[in-house]
Amino acid sequence: MSSHTVGPGTGAYTATPPLPQEMQKPPFRPGTAGKIGFFFGVVAGALVSAISLRRMGHPQKARKVIWITLLGAIALSAILLLVPDILGRLVGLGLEIVWYFIFPKIQDEEFQQWEATHREIAPSSGWKALGWGFIGTAVFLAIFFVMAILLLSDI
Repeated sequence: MSSHTVGPGTGAYTATPPLPQEMQKPPFRPGTAGKIGFFFGVVAGALVSAISLRRMGHPQKARKVIWITLLGAIALSAILLLVPDILGRLVGLGLEIVWYFIFPKIQDEEFQQWEATHREIAPSSGWKALGWGFIGTAVFLAIFFVMAILLLSDI
């Protein structure tokens, strides 16, 4: 029997670099979530933020962001439907500006930690988040229409 023992990690080697399918996708920069939130709405910004948080290894925080945003979108829809039109437009514009600043702050600390440990990996392009922006807009519109039916119908 040999006196050389192989411990964990001492006898492992990699013949080739990992394939792209084997690597986890990098997160989006925090500013991407803010921009998507500004142009596509609150649900879209939350989706991009949650995707980035999951990619950085924070699935619980990502779930919280989604649930809080969905509940907020329901409340926001009710507010926008019940206030006068001109006030609703001002509230909507003001909230779009708020999303621009809020969504980057949600994931900023986690992104800095991820970036410090993954210096060799570039974050995902913000252009790839556009699809999530359209999906988020569609989800918000669905919430808005359901709330409109519930609040404005004569049931």
